[in-house]
Amino acid sequence: MNISIYYHTKRVDIFPKDQNPANQLFKDLGELSPPDIFREFERFIHDGENLVLQFVAATPEIGLERFSKAFKYIEAAGGFIRQEQRYLFIFRMGAWDLPKGKLEKNEVPREAAIRECEEECGVTGLSIVRELNPTYHMYEHKKWGYAIKKTFWYLMTSTHAGALVPQTEELIEKAEWLSPEEIKTTVYENTYFAILDVVRDGLQ
Repeated sequence: MNISIYYHTKRVDIFPKDQNPANQLFKDLGELSPPDIFREFERFIHDGENLVLQFVAATPEIGLERFSKAFKYIEAAGGFIRQEQRYLFIFRMGAWDLPKGKLEKNEVPREAAIRECEEECGVTGLSIVRELNPTYHMYEHKKWGYAIKKTFWYLMTSTHAGALVPQTEELIEKAEWLSPEEIKTTVYENTYFAILDVVRDGLQ
């Protein structure tokens, strides 16, 4: 199984190194230094034609560790929250999103996920059902050039009965419960690739 890292509308894929002839065309992260990786990434994001950059490594996990050394590495956690047949979404900076945020010092991902959901939505009564697949995305960073963020995700349930309170200081305009039908007609058309991965994983 490969690991995908999103950067806006582009994607970096890391595959296991095996005997697949197609994989031999990809650059081997084990043979690249962090400065080499940084240069490969910069060339890619300024390439107007290619939307996917592909690497191989002994395993995708080893490749991710190698790739991450070229950038600032950050960990975050968030939740895909279910109440009956509805799911909690936030609307921020013109797109639908899920509540999430960076881990604090000495905080474990499960604790951070619950805390961030409570802070960003005013939701209470959260219980974790299961862990979902993590996502990875990159963005510009003042000091390091670029940061790579790993977000741990959890499918949760909530017994919250009151109104939701969006955290406006985090630029969240609204927090709403949406049905699966509304997710497909509204969220799918205006969200991020990483969020789509989480939603599809959580709806299984």
